[in-house]
Amino acid sequence: MSSALPALISRSLLFTFFFSVALLAFIILRRLVVQRRDAQFQARYLRLEQAVLQAISAGEMPQSLAAALKRRSCRAALTQVLIDFLEIISGRGREVLKVIFEKGLKDECLRDLHSRFFVRRLKATRLVGLFSVLPDESLLLSLLKDKPLIRLAAVHAIAQLPGRESLALVFQAFEQESCPKIHIYTNIIFGAGERVAPFIRACLTKGLPVEKLCLLIELAGAIPLPSLYPDVAGYAGHPNKEVRIKVAKALGKFLTPDSYEILERMADDKEWEVQAQALKAIGNLKNAGALVLLTRGLYSPSWYVRYNARDGLLSLGPLGIKRLEEVSSQKADRFASDMAAMALEEISYSGVW
Repeated sequence: MSSALPALISRSLLFTFFFSVALLAFIILRRLVVQRRDAQFQARYLRLEQAVLQAISAGEMPQSLAAALKRRSCRAALTQVLIDFLEIISGRGREVLKVIFEKGLKDECLRDLHSRFFVRRLKATRLVGLFSVLPDESLLLSLLKDKPLIRLAAVHAIAQLPGRESLALVFQAFEQESCPKIHIYTNIIFGAGERVAPFIRACLTKGLPVEKLCLLIELAGAIPLPSLYPDVAGYAGHPNKEVRIKVAKALGKFLTPDSYEILERMADDKEWEVQAQALKAIGNLKNAGALVLLTRGLYSPSWYVRYNARDGLLSLGPLGIKRLEEVSSQKADRFASDMAAMALEEISYSGVW
């Protein structure tokens, strides 16, 4: 037993030595391979960069670029060159880049959209979106059911489609999205402007989750889309506080005179956040009939309600300023008096008064 122990230790040490040597050799070899691959990529990138620049300048593809398009080894470098140029080139140059993409990379990208490898599908989805070369609708819809990152890339790709078809797909994806990061749709929907009105109207009838409902109502006000006033106003009595806040905010952006009665009711909401937003919206309407309502807001226990009430009174001009003077001189409520005095002081400094 005692003689076997040294032999066992020797074998263990020998194994550890050879394993360490093998691991070190593998690390060195891998580093050399990576460095060589990077050097090859960089060399191809620089050659293709010059060829693409020549194509943009001449308006036609040089022979070197035409040959590179046929080599699979050049595709990764060419992809990166086109993406980099796409970020800085505009006008006719972008059209040249799209032609190069279609001749050299389009077919492979469309194949990679079906790949079982996540990274390939993601890269391909981003590329076809960047170059506005999109597959058929059925494939797009399948991408919208893929993993979150691919769904995001697909939504951005769909946004490049012209006309109502693209927006219909974007909103279809929005409705189906279960990931909590639904705000990825904000820029796309906001950027489409008034064209989204019928789609938002349709969505507001579908009983969406609160988070999605809030986002759509907020976007309707931010664009703004006053044609959606009846649809948005219908949620003024929603049981969720956040929805009511978004409704009041949107109505303040629509500037629809008919919204005053709804906002008047919302100013008496049980939640101070809704009251504050309703008074701010009423101030935007500049309705002289709101004098009493805004004055009452100055006596609220909530600082934000008082602040929005005083802004609303200022928006009424001389009539509101006179009321602020009256409130500032009363002694029954010091907080109301201080808020009114602060407003009067500010406008005196600004020279408006």
